[in-house]
Amino acid sequence: MASLNVLLFVSLLFALETVFSHPTRYNRSPHFIHEYSKSDAVPPFLSYHIHVMFIAGNNESTTLAMDMRARFVDEFSLSRQPLCEGDFDQGRLCLFDIQSGPHVTSPFISGQWGVFLRLEDFSECVPWVMQNRGDLDIFVHPNTGMEVSDHLRWSIWGGNSWPINIQVFTNQTLI
Repeated sequence: MASLNVLLFVSLLFALETVFSHPTRYNRSPHFIHEYSKSDAVPPFLSYHIHVMFIAGNNESTTLAMDMRARFVDEFSLSRQPLCEGDFDQGRLCLFDIQSGPHVTSPFISGQWGVFLRLEDFSECVPWVMQNRGDLDIFVHPNTGMEVSDHLRWSIWGGNSWPINIQVFTNQTLI
């Protein structure tokens, strides 16, 4: 029995090390979500996304957004970097594919292009985007695994805020 308890304890330590050793590893387990939703604690911010919004089908808005994307790529030396793979756990600054209109799995109602930021990228990238946005609207949100709170409670806008379709999120908990 003691050896089983030791094995369970070691397994737990290994699991915790796996979850918390990488700064952008997301814990989406129901237990994790339940623990944070019943407390006043805020889960750690593990990374961020920047979304540059544009009106799909509007040539002027789309051109402004694509021009800004090209300047972002130049500013942060991303021209030879592959696009992000998935939404999280990137471990590097990277661009997401361009969303040219509403999509069933996206919370955004129009066009947008996005960036994955590690915590250490925030202080350089967010000010640059805010200072270079022109008339574009910018949405910045943390990634904690609490998707609704990430997008509604802990986010910031540069310019005007746009509606967010929270129905696409698997975790509907708002803390």
